[in-house]
Amino acid sequence: MIQVSDKIRAFLSINITDDILLQKISKVQNSLDRSSAKMKLVEPENIHFTLRFLGDTSLAKLEALEKEVEKVSFDSFDIMIETVGTFPKISKPRVVWVGVIHNATKFIELKRMIDSGFARQGYRKDRRFTPHATIARIRSIKDRKRLKENLMFLADTKIGKMEIKRVSMMSSTLTPKGAIYKELWSINARNR
Repeated sequence: MIQVSDKIRAFLSINITDDILLQKISKVQNSLDRSSAKMKLVEPENIHFTLRFLGDTSLAKLEALEKEVEKVSFDSFDIMIETVGTFPKISKPRVVWVGVIHNATKFIELKRMIDSGFARQGYRKDRRFTPHATIARIRSIKDRKRLKENLMFLADTKIGKMEIKRVSMMSSTLTPKGAIYKELWSINARNR
C-alpha cells in the first residue's frame, strides 16, 4: 500500500495514442542512422509530449497539482507533428525528437496556463519550452558528420495531425529494461 509520505516519480504530459501517428514515428526512428551513433529508441507506448517533469513527488503534492490543472480551461486543438530535431544542438545531439510547428502557440499557451497553477504550488517557471516528443537518446557518436547529415535529411519529416484533448499526470518507474509509465489522473479539454 502506498503511504502519504511515499513519493512517485512523475511528469505531466500529453500522450500520443494514435496508432497511425505512432507507426509514422516508428518509421522515423527506423530511419535514424544507428551505424553513426549508439542510441536508445523510445518505445512507441512511451512516446509523449512532456509538459512538466516533476521527479519524485509526494501524493499530497500530486493531489494539489491535480486541483490546479483542473482549473485550466482549454478547448481541444489540433497540432501538426512536422519536424525532427535534436537537443542540445544538431552538431552535438543527445536527444532526438519530433516536434510541432502548426499551432505551437496554442500548445505553448496551454503550457503557460499549467505553469501558473504549478507556480501556486511552489514550482519555478520552466525554462524555454519547445513542444516535442523524445524518440531517441544518443549514448555515443561514432560518425558525427554522417549522423548530422541523417538528422538534417529527416528534419522536415511530416508525421501528421494530432488532436490535443487531454493532459495526463504519469508515474514513471525505472527498470533495467526501461521506464514503465502509468497514468495517475487526467484532465480533458472542456469541449470533450
